[in-house]
Amino acid sequence: MLDLKDISKTYTRKKGSEQQIFKNLAFQITTEKLIAIKGRSGSGKSTLLNIIAGIDVDYDGNYSFKSKQMSKKMDELSDFRLSNIGIVTQSYHLLADRNVFENVAISLKCQNKFKKSAIKEKVHEVLSLLEITHLKDKNPEELSGGEAQRVAIARALVKDPSLILADEPTGALDEETEEMILEVFKKLADQGNTIIIVTHSDKVSSVCEAVYMIRDYNIFKDD
Repeated sequence: MLDLKDISKTYTRKKGSEQQIFKNLAFQITTEKLIAIKGRSGSGKSTLLNIIAGIDVDYDGNYSFKSKQMSKKMDELSDFRLSNIGIVTQSYHLLADRNVFENVAISLKCQNKFKKSAIKEKVHEVLSLLEITHLKDKNPEELSGGEAQRVAIARALVKDPSLILADEPTGALDEETEEMILEVFKKLADQGNTIIIVTHSDKVSSVCEAVYMIRDYNIFKDD
């Protein structure tokens, strides 16, 4: 699905010094469906997700997605994310002035190619899959952490993305809610969705099909 080759990334600090993040990094995903990426704080886990998502284009090297070389043009990358990438974060980023249904529907509305009836049908399908149909009329402030995270997952899933990127998706949740969200991810992977999870948690990585570690400016499969 994705192939990163010779990826090098350097940040310039405020005082002008440089910090190497990646050096000739190589990372490939073909058949794996549920993947964990681990590493110490500051190792580049979130940076790697941003490169994969087409958010960060300030790197050297080659990135291909579904055998197609990735563009670094912002308009093309925006279309790429809308069509291929679902993003889930620790802080949910739900829109406070919209209810659950509207939060999930927004990624379809942004594509300007779906009729209202099709959007309604797809949103209800995803809410049912994640067992949160009963929350459709609630606002984000009325949701628990686990409920809000399920809504965030539904929003990422509703457009049938090729890849879901989750950055510490259970970091703010209690143990019971974390287990519930991990069951959701396992269910989605079993149904054929490809999910990459950045995490510090051994519990999260233990349910994944493959675990990769970022260290020494590169990424290695943890066997």
